[in-house]
Amino acid sequence: MVLTFLISGCGSETYYENPDEMVSEALEVVDMIGVEELHKLMIGEEYYTLIDVRQKSEHYHGYIPGSLVIPRGSLEFVIGNEAFWEEEGLYMPLKDEKIVVYCRKGSRGILAAQTLKQLGYKDVYALDGGWKKWEVTYPDIFEKNLEMLQGGTEEHKEDIGGC
Repeated sequence: MVLTFLISGCGSETYYENPDEMVSEALEVVDMIGVEELHKLMIGEEYYTLIDVRQKSEHYHGYIPGSLVIPRGSLEFVIGNEAFWEEEGLYMPLKDEKIVVYCRKGSRGILAAQTLKQLGYKDVYALDGGWKKWEVTYPDIFEKNLEMLQGGTEEHKEDIGGC
């Protein structure tokens, strides 16, 4: 009985008071990329994959050109699924290829980058400030799905986004 207690008592479970604590811890292992660096990457010739980890409904309200939506909740299951990438008409990123992830403000992107690192992806970056920072810095370089926007109310549009 004592042996069982000792083994189960040695677990390394971590509990957080709030999501900000999780993000702070993830920042210890996650590399960040600024919007200016991402823009240079986009106009350069280096190969990279840009993933929007928001929900599809959030992506339609504004996104960085060339990004692919893979919501954070399904990222682990999709990133290495060759059938998914074939369906999207894209090559599945290799473990050593550059991947940039972003969300609305940055927190989900940081957690998504941590997840990708835990899955063995080596060249992963989270966009510092997320979509909101991109939208402010490059107001002419983003896309919206106007059809989707026309269907929503102003109140609904403002409510979209999360972290």
